[in-house]
Amino acid sequence: MKSLIPALVAVALLFTATTAARQAELEPMSLMTTPALLINGNRQVSQGTGFLYATTKPNGRDIDMVFLATNYHVVTGNEPMSAARAQGDRLQFYFHASRTDPSNYFPVNIPLYTKTGEPIWVQNQQFPEADVVLVPIVSTLYDGRGQLTVFSEAHTQVDMKARPSSQAVLLGYPYGFFDTRNFLPVWKTGHLATEPSVDFQGQPVFLVDVSAFPGMSGAPVVGVSNGVYETESGAMMTGVQRKLLGIFSAMRMVKPQASVDATGTPIATAVPSPGDSLQLGYVWKAQLITDIARTFNKEEWLEKIWKNRR
Repeated sequence: MKSLIPALVAVALLFTATTAARQAELEPMSLMTTPALLINGNRQVSQGTGFLYATTKPNGRDIDMVFLATNYHVVTGNEPMSAARAQGDRLQFYFHASRTDPSNYFPVNIPLYTKTGEPIWVQNQQFPEADVVLVPIVSTLYDGRGQLTVFSEAHTQVDMKARPSSQAVLLGYPYGFFDTRNFLPVWKTGHLATEPSVDFQGQPVFLVDVSAFPGMSGAPVVGVSNGVYETESGAMMTGVQRKLLGIFSAMRMVKPQASVDATGTPIATAVPSPGDSLQLGYVWKAQLITDIARTFNKEEWLEKIWKNRR
């Protein structure tokens, strides 16, 4: 019986080492992404996706301000520039407190408005129609709670060329389906469907060819390479690269129109049914996020907005 003990210990050590190795292989961006729940009182109104984005202090390393990046319609329940009444009063999301143990997470709740009805979040002033907001997160909500994993502007500057047909991944929670034990997102793979350097229909948007669903609004859209990739200068390199390209907003739905001939007579043609998806998603460019973060006045926001929160 004694001869079995070393073998059992060895197996236990091997299992522990294997488990630790698997934990260490977590993609950091999985820990940067979170469900974003719009709450009204004690009732959940809707669920979208958000991701943590941070600016850094002058030394370029230490975090200065953390934001939750998501869509305008995720925090309000309405389209941008809508006059409709907001459908929720607070937002709930989650922080992962460990970079190796995804089951170690905790919820965060933030009121969405001040006592006078001003929004907590900030938008891009140049493009108010953009379905993009940053929700500032004060450090007292996460200090001392573990290791924070965040996107930063550096993720938008990775030297990897993006072209039409380049692979892109959306990290999100389709119809609220995800690993609820570890609060890790689903990675949905697609490809760029338009020129990323050109503003689609004059807006800072590009399209992705992907199968996406409700609940993924606000998902980070990431260019990925696990092998050969092209740099901005055209050189071919090998390695693992991850580049933040933008934030997913919505799928393009078909709006059928009756077909007519030159005389205006209706033509019997096969047309899509209302509500059919083109499998094309709108992505607001990452530059919008960096612009909002760069122009954010932390001291003014803390004094005028956060101190007066509901």
